[in-house]
Amino acid sequence: MEEKSVSLWKSSVSYGLYLGIALILVSVAYYATGNTFSKSAQWVTYGVMIAGVIIAQLSYRKALGDEMNYGQALGLGVLTMVFASILTGFFTYLLYAVIDPSLQEQMRLQMEEQLVRQGNVPEEQIDMAVEMASKFQKPAIMFIMNIFGGAFIGLVISLITSIFTKKAPKEDFSE
Repeated sequence: MEEKSVSLWKSSVSYGLYLGIALILVSVAYYATGNTFSKSAQWVTYGVMIAGVIIAQLSYRKALGDEMNYGQALGLGVLTMVFASILTGFFTYLLYAVIDPSLQEQMRLQMEEQLVRQGNVPEEQIDMAVEMASKFQKPAIMFIMNIFGGAFIGLVISLITSIFTKKAPKEDFSE
């Protein structure tokens, strides 16, 4: 059986670009409706990430001749998420630094509100937590965290999805 040569890098860049665009469109939709920080935005984003990684893995497997080992599936999934995270990181930076800088303050207020709603957190701890979180809510820091967070989430997603998308080569039983 002949070995097909399909570039893991090229495939992951292509699918990372598609996935990044899909994630940006989800983010824009939630931003446009004023629901940027809603729980449903997080769940929809995770769903799009999982679907994007699975689609990338299945397409890559098909390009390889319907055979793909666990390592190939895992590598493709993680790299796809890394490239998607770079793209969404740029968008996040633009959104928080250029398009709507007031989102940083909105995020801080929402976090403070959540801590107050818990009811058992002293006022000085709330202030300290909000101050600490504010240091990480700068657009440049968010860009870097987006890339590392995307790689980590990509690893977790790919560790699971690779189990189902891998496909061992068919055995030839010629006698």
